[in-house]
Amino acid sequence: MPPNRTLRDKIRGGSHVGLVTTTVAFALSRGMSMTDIEAATGLDGAVLGDPDARPPADATHRLWVALSEAEPDTPLELEASRAASLGALGGLMHGMQYAATLRSAVSFLIQNRAVLADRLEIELIETGDEAHLVARHPADDIDGGYVSAVGAGLLVRLFREVLNLRATPIHVELISPPSGPAKAYSDFFRCPVRFGADRAAIVFRRDVLSQTVKSADPSLFAFVERHFELVLSRIAVSGDPPDILSLRHAIAEAASAGDYRAEGVARRAGRSLRTAQRRAAAHERSLHGLIEDARASNARAFLLDDDMTVRQAATLLGFSDERAFRRAFKRWTGVTPSTYRNDERTRRRR
Repeated sequence: MPPNRTLRDKIRGGSHVGLVTTTVAFALSRGMSMTDIEAATGLDGAVLGDPDARPPADATHRLWVALSEAEPDTPLELEASRAASLGALGGLMHGMQYAATLRSAVSFLIQNRAVLADRLEIELIETGDEAHLVARHPADDIDGGYVSAVGAGLLVRLFREVLNLRATPIHVELISPPSGPAKAYSDFFRCPVRFGADRAAIVFRRDVLSQTVKSADPSLFAFVERHFELVLSRIAVSGDPPDILSLRHAIAEAASAGDYRAEGVARRAGRSLRTAQRRAAAHERSLHGLIEDARASNARAFLLDDDMTVRQAATLLGFSDERAFRRAFKRWTGVTPSTYRNDERTRRRR
């Protein structure tokens, strides 16, 4: 069931391949053939199995439509939540386990949500004695909320099994109606479940946010935060049109090789330099500006690594010498690399 054009325009962008491959593996376990899966997602099997791919954001949702139609009276989203590896959440799981408290783990999840899917919105709403962890994605309209239910299930497992959260939710809200007995859902989440909501949400007592994470490690968490700052610089921001998405991904590929030249970016985007510049200009952007955005973001992340010298950062960022890097960094941030690094060290010690 492909989405209509208006909805597809809203959800352009990609999703973490782990989410897609996890769903594909689950679909195969339920007896779907790869031919059926390719037809449901509109993707070739080679793309579905490519570890470096970032498949279209609606692929998983469309596959869930096929799954739910094949077994309409079975709570498949619960079975998928139980069966899936928490690795489907990508590096976010590994980062969250080193956070000091549930609050900092959730903040890390929210800050890096684009790693999971473009256009995914996650927010923490605190009201009275309650904390609502809310998630929304435009593609929820395709499958009626099945993917968001699986996401809620994986997060609750993460809180229990990895973060060692010692409290159950007050309740969980799901967009989809129950596919089986309501008791199956309350048993899985260990709390009441409300169906047909306009959002997916896990609701805790507010004081639970201060609970400590069993594997907290400030040094490792700081390293993971810096790593994700780099990862996010390689993923298009929400709202980018397809042409800009393509250019940002090409910039990320070029940057990973230390190539910040416009010609190299255009080549990786499969376009001539002139065409790449024209595509950026059509959206009131410049190719040079997009490249500089990524370069500046990577520069800040490199300088947070105390083991990396300014000269090494300059080389990795493609500058001819350290002086050129210093001039560029001051233009981007208003301070020198050394001042930025010292200020950040001071901030982390507080």
